[in-house]
Amino acid sequence: MTDFWLLSALLILVGMLTLVWPLWRTRQQITVDRTELNVALYEERVAELTAQYEQGDISAEQKEQAEQEASRLLLEDTANADAGQRKRMRGGWWQLLIPALLLPVAVVWLYNSWGNPEGLALQRELQHAPAAQSLPEYIERMERIVRVQPDNGEGWYMLGRAYMSAQQPEMAAAAFGNSLERLGDRPEVLAQLAQARYFAAGNQLDTPAVEALDRALELDAQEPTALGLLGIAAFEGGDYSGAIGYWNRLLAGMPEDSEGAATIRTGIERAERRLDEQGGEPLVDHQAVIRIRLELGPGLLDDASEEAVVFLFARDPQGQPMPLVARRFDIDELPADVVLSNADAMLPGVSLEQGQEVEVIARLSPDGNVMQGSHEGRVSSVIVGADDSVTLRIDQALE
Repeated sequence: MTDFWLLSALLILVGMLTLVWPLWRTRQQITVDRTELNVALYEERVAELTAQYEQGDISAEQKEQAEQEASRLLLEDTANADAGQRKRMRGGWWQLLIPALLLPVAVVWLYNSWGNPEGLALQRELQHAPAAQSLPEYIERMERIVRVQPDNGEGWYMLGRAYMSAQQPEMAAAAFGNSLERLGDRPEVLAQLAQARYFAAGNQLDTPAVEALDRALELDAQEPTALGLLGIAAFEGGDYSGAIGYWNRLLAGMPEDSEGAATIRTGIERAERRLDEQGGEPLVDHQAVIRIRLELGPGLLDDASEEAVVFLFARDPQGQPMPLVARRFDIDELPADVVLSNADAMLPGVSLEQGQEVEVIARLSPDGNVMQGSHEGRVSSVIVGADDSVTLRIDQALE
């Protein structure tokens, strides 16, 4: 009898070891799979940002910020995966006795319950993916990624970009919406969502698209996709002066020798010809303008970095916080005499009106992000169309 119990104990021990070892390896592999998948997504995102920068679609500052955000998301997701693995390893060992006695059934049950066969297949696909993929293959690959990791906001964003390349704006809009739900309001995603909705609606800016553009430019007054889209919408609507204004703002933030800058300059020239054909309508309505003498407070120019910029905008103090008109200046352009007009409008249909009372704000940003200013200046009760210039000095530190 003693021999029987010893043999039984030995068989149970062998059964548990047989079960525990593959299970432990599988759990480790799942964590590795998730990490490798996230690293692959991160590398693709960085490559995409590099391509956008080389084409002149984004500035160096925007590229750096987006890369930092992608790196942060990669580190957070990897840390979460490691924490989940440690928690599972601490809490699961005592449950193995009964499955060890029912080894054939338990192995299947544990694999289906704790395993991730689809994730493992995806990881193998990422390891063996060819360097060059056709667009349909890339879309299929990204669809698998968001199916396995539905909370991966970067994956949804990249899928949306792929849908746009495939001229599927309706599906792109849905993907960008999923990305926003997971990443929160990010200006580049909001602008891409607006662009997708614009093309899906037959080259029309519907209310959700306008709201997305409003929010994108509130977060980043120089968001390139938003400015480019607003210029296109203005041009196709016959507002050539507005198109020139948007595209000039876009051009100011692009490398001069980039392919994108050349394309924008061509668009501006076309808009100017159309404007001339209409009878030479002036680019600026001289009745609806704001004249500003923009200055920096003492010591700010000496302390500012080369990347520092100044955002100047006017808003209706009784209306929406979104600026009516806005301009961007490099730090070394100040002091300057500035004329704000409807050529600087933020959105189609939003404009200055003769006699309107507005608040004018200038904000100094060390890194080009209007939401992270270090100093600002404000002037209230400025009358649109007044002959006299208003002096606006940036000298108030922001907390």
